[in-house]
This record gives sequence, C-alpha cells and structure tokens, in this order.
Amino acid sequence: MLTQWLKVYSVPFAISIVGAGFYASPAHAGVCELADGNRDTGWSITFDDAQVSNCVFTGNAGEGRNKGTLNLTLKFVDANPIAIQFVEEAAAAVDSFGLRITWNLTLDNQFQLLRGIRGRAFDGNPKLDEDDNEFVADAHPGFAHFHQDGTFNPGPFVGAPDCDCESDRDFRIRALEEGSFAAGTVGTVSGLGVHQIEEQGQQRNFTVNVEPLRAEEEAQTVQ
Repeated sequence: MLTQWLKVYSVPFAISIVGAGFYASPAHAGVCELADGNRDTGWSITFDDAQVSNCVFTGNAGEGRNKGTLNLTLKFVDANPIAIQFVEEAAAAVDSFGLRITWNLTLDNQFQLLRGIRGRAFDGNPKLDEDDNEFVADAHPGFAHFHQDGTFNPGPFVGAPDCDCESDRDFRIRALEEGSFAAGTVGTVSGLGVHQIEEQGQQRNFTVNVEPLRAEEEAQTVQ
C-alpha cells in the first residue's frame, strides 16, 4: 500500500506517512531514488531539501551485496540533527541481504567549530534474528545499522581513527583535537556503510539522523 500512496499523494504527505512516529514531514520535501542504469536497490530516500542536496547514487553492476554509493551534501546551520528517511518502495518478495550501500557525506558547515558528527538509525521495525532470516548474523544484526567500508576517510575530522560504528545503530566520527572543522568550510566524510536486511512481506523503512558534534561540548564531555 505504501508504494501506491507514494505514487498517488504529494511528496510531503508521503514523507509524513513514512516518518510517522519519528518526525513530522519536512518543510521542503526532497526525494531521491537509489537506482541507476547499473542497479535498482528498490529503495529511495526522502529529506528536507533545505538541508540535504546533491543526491547522486552510483550503482554497482552485478549481484554483489554492496549495491552502490550514495553521495549527499548536508548543510549544518545549527545544532539540530538532519533526518534522512530510507524508504523500501515495496514489501520484499523474499528474504535477502537487503539494502547495503556506501555513504559519502559532504558537510557544509555553516554553524560553528565542530569536532565530529554522529549518526543514529531509528528503526521501528521488529528486530530480526537468525530464526527469522538467514542473513542475520553477529556482523549483520536484524536492524538498520552501519559498517566501516574500505574507503572510509574522516575528511575534515583530523585524526579520527574510525567511525565507531561496526554493526551498530549509530556512528561517531570525532577528530583527535577539540575541533578541526571550521565554520564556513566544506569537507567530505566517506566510506560509511548503511545496511538493512530485507524480510519477506515487510517494508523495513528507517530514518538516519546526522548531528554535528560541537567542539566546545565535546571538550566539556571529556573533562
């Protein structure tokens, strides 16, 4: 039914359905299909296009588990997180390894000196286990989660050793120094893996919030 609604109703109304229980529909609705001539993931993303732009998906040809790379630009203007909703466009026909993409985030910092970013996956679906789905494993839990792909680079967050994310619901990328990403500059964090296993008959939509980590707050936390 959700696929039909997305085709019939306006985009803002569709987003409010997808995000029910998590967020109100954004003031400026944007939609981007995670598909190209090489690969159609069966997923799309929705977002506030005042905060998110330059959506480009490049599919990996063939049947590999990583279906492609998603490039987005996020514009930070305050401390509020930016929400990106991942929408499975139809209930899965069969159990599968599901959505697995590499995420590159270009960050436009119009806020203040930052030490890092944090992303959190909000997944209201039933948690799958190995009895439900053969693709669930310790490294690939039955909820929306993140991985560190081989192309990981912390970009403007100098010295950040990793994404502190493997198979977890959230990620944190933090510079070793108190702050390394100045206001009025742009930098790119690359190589974040986003993953959601697909379950037959379910649409396992989820939302990822990405928030700035302010240098001053991080310093206070350490003290």
